[in-house]
Amino acid sequence: MAKLFSKTKIIMPGDVVVPARTVFDATPSEAKQFDALKSARPATADEIKAHAEASAKADGSAFAG
Repeated sequence: MAKLFSKTKIIMPGDVVVPARTVFDATPSEAKQFDALKSARPATADEIKAHAEASAKADGSAFAG
């Protein structure tokens, strides 16, 4: 799986909506298609880290240290 950063809102198979400016997982073939359509690009390490932190806060698994 590839970590991508969406430039636009993407509707994936199964009616899964990926909002613009978010990190998401895609298969290598999906990643090539999104790159060709200029709708997503590979995510940077900082974007992946920020996404992981935001997800942890949203689902309650983050804790104050």
